[in-house]
Amino acid sequence: MPKLKVLLTGAGGRVGRHLVGPFQEQYDLRTLDRRRVPGDPNAVLADLQDFPALKAAMKDIDVAVHLAATPDEAPFVENLVPNNVVGLYNVFQAALEAKVRRIVFASTCQTVLGQPWDHTISIADPVRPCSMYGATKVFGEALGRFYHERHKMQFVGIRIGAFQAYDSPHLLKSSGTRALWLSPRDAVSLFRRAIEKENVGYALVFGTSITEWELLSRKEAKELLDYEPQDDVVKLCGPVRKGKNGRTQ
Repeated sequence: MPKLKVLLTGAGGRVGRHLVGPFQEQYDLRTLDRRRVPGDPNAVLADLQDFPALKAAMKDIDVAVHLAATPDEAPFVENLVPNNVVGLYNVFQAALEAKVRRIVFASTCQTVLGQPWDHTISIADPVRPCSMYGATKVFGEALGRFYHERHKMQFVGIRIGAFQAYDSPHLLKSSGTRALWLSPRDAVSLFRRAIEKENVGYALVFGTSITEWELLSRKEAKELLDYEPQDDVVKLCGPVRKGKNGRTQ
């Protein structure tokens, strides 16, 4: 069977660069970023405000994986609005006009981390962003719902946890990171499931590995995408160490 044609935006970013190699093996991949992605002859250099370039990049694409954004906190009007609001709309509209059938959207756990951390947070819990960045990702999830309901576009939103490499010092020192960790290998697996899983209308899931405790529910990712994480932060790093004051060392 012919390979799926996949567009990966933000391919040179923190998560994207871990996806490029595996995606090149699995799919007919085209990448898009503001800077050239090494080793990709199909790379498109474009900004999210360049609607004609986005639409051209979407030509003949089956699934668009949208990672490009201003990451974390930044000035709202100057940075977050152009990339995470206007640019996000441009991606959805360009995909619609190019007849892309599915968007996989990199959302964030920051959409809900304003919730108390005394229970496992589920997708059914109300959004409670802990940052303006998180609030822009709530907009992306809502936009995905609108394009699905109005235009029948398939949408998978992945609320990414704390993406960290295996040698990250945060995994040894930060209990918060350990409760939210998403490993590179599990990120590849999860995004592949989001691309390939059939009969997905609108789906929203959390993206983590096996964490120290299940702060973010893995139930929806398993049920909707058949996602099973392989990496376990405790097996990798051991249990978190506490000082005499009870704080993480």
